[in-house]
Amino acid sequence: MKTVTRIISFATLFVSLPAMAEETLYTDGRFYTMNIDAPWAEAVLVDNGRITFVGSNADAGRQADADAKIVSLDGRFAMPSLIDAHTHPGLVSFLGEGKDDARLPQSSKEEMFAWLEQYAKDHPDIPFVTLGEWNVDFFGSKGPNKSDLDRIFPNRPAMLSDSSGHSLWLNSKALELFNVTRDTPDLSKNISYFVRDKDGEPTGWVKEFPLMGAFRDALLREPGVMKERLHDFLTFLSNHGVSHVFDAGNFYFHDDIYPLVAELEKNGRLPLRYEGSYHIFSPDQLEHAVDEVLRLRKTYGGKSLTFNSVKIHFDGVSEINTAGMLEPFADEPDNNGGVLFSTGQLVDLIDRLAKHHINLHLHSVGDRATRVILDAAARVKEQNGGKLAILITIAHLETVAPEDIMRFRELGIHANFTPHWLGGAVFSGADKALGEERRYRSQMVHTFFNEGANVTFSSDVVTATEAWRANPFFGMQIGVTRQEPSLGKTAKIFPPASERATVGEMLEGYTLNAARQLGIDQEVGSIEPGKLADFIVLDHNPFAVDVYELKDLKVVYKVIDGENIAMPVH
Repeated sequence: MKTVTRIISFATLFVSLPAMAEETLYTDGRFYTMNIDAPWAEAVLVDNGRITFVGSNADAGRQADADAKIVSLDGRFAMPSLIDAHTHPGLVSFLGEGKDDARLPQSSKEEMFAWLEQYAKDHPDIPFVTLGEWNVDFFGSKGPNKSDLDRIFPNRPAMLSDSSGHSLWLNSKALELFNVTRDTPDLSKNISYFVRDKDGEPTGWVKEFPLMGAFRDALLREPGVMKERLHDFLTFLSNHGVSHVFDAGNFYFHDDIYPLVAELEKNGRLPLRYEGSYHIFSPDQLEHAVDEVLRLRKTYGGKSLTFNSVKIHFDGVSEINTAGMLEPFADEPDNNGGVLFSTGQLVDLIDRLAKHHINLHLHSVGDRATRVILDAAARVKEQNGGKLAILITIAHLETVAPEDIMRFRELGIHANFTPHWLGGAVFSGADKALGEERRYRSQMVHTFFNEGANVTFSSDVVTATEAWRANPFFGMQIGVTRQEPSLGKTAKIFPPASERATVGEMLEGYTLNAARQLGIDQEVGSIEPGKLADFIVLDHNPFAVDVYELKDLKVVYKVIDGENIAMPVH
């Protein structure tokens, strides 16, 4: 029997032992391992950054070397480190300012117009007015018109973003600034386009991303500023237990964002592992997708910055009737939205990606969009003898035909959801577009779990304004309650209430399932022998606290690659 010495209390850990490369025994913990065969443990033995034993205090003590260091967790709850499986750190680095950014009034169109008129009077010298967010509910399927903004801002460009984050409202001066005329081509049919009147003239409503290429100089900030904002956001995630992020795309700005991430890694300031992607949102990008991933990998890749995925904005969103739907929108009976590529095009892309071991991640909001993707995956599996050579993830899944949910398990497709949307407060305006029946089956998280899908979770934040909502414990609470926390325990439950997830499901989706989505589950995602020592210690047990207190959980201590890292005081 081996004798273990040098016991270190949790309270004095960081004074005496900032890092541990040698064998370390963590005892007296409440380890939730994510190992289905042994979900709970008291002790974990770590040697050279890897877990060598998981089990009871007594058995671990017998396994440890005589000179192993002991860290007592004093009964605290520990679990695998967290993974944000779909977010946009690069966009956060230049969009938005902070939690308290001003927003246009959301109560009525009349109040909004009055607010804009006062703003115009109070800010006469701003040369280019950019504001948000106008409520898409105010205008319905016909949308806003440039004439209303022309009246308020007659002599300068004005551009307002909407509450869905997927459309813009421009006045005539702004259309002129961006050279938008009746002859300007759309980016893609029924997804990214300029809404036009019966005479073909642009109305000023711009859906999705046809202007994205014109925004470079207007959007991007000085690189040093962007780098620090990027670092701040990644540090925020790391401080909340996140050890990995999947960057779900930066539009045209790959070569503006990824050099900054690479520089952070080079300078030892990248606080987590970061998987980048090549982001497709225009049909003309498809041909070069593989070459672009390989280029990004060669140019910017490192130990912690990797490039293994293509991300496709496959359809739009329901709020502005651009999601790809099986049946027409309830408020626009001649419109089914759109999808970016056909089944055949996706099959060809998957085959090309497989030759270079590149995975596929797709934004899909509408039920038709999801079915096209599933059909493509099914065809690939049939052609390849029942094998799907790459990992495929479908994100958002706001509306999915019930008969398609079981296909995720059958095809091995990962299902990614954004829990902080599940309180119903982030996006609005889809009720009229979808109608009651489709809206009632929005984001069926619990059913996906029950049908055996690999369900993962993410923050999908795109601006500094909403970055605080990327806290995974905030997402966990909303996933369990389907209520917006700021509205309290009596807040309306985002339907259907039966889709509330369990605490266990939320933890699984942020850890082992997310590791499977990224193809790193042999290394991380659970606390098991042979895997990297990546785990976090919380101030409270999430299974024991009131579910309305999940958002307040704090990471007090974490181990990444076997190194002990003290957490700042929250």
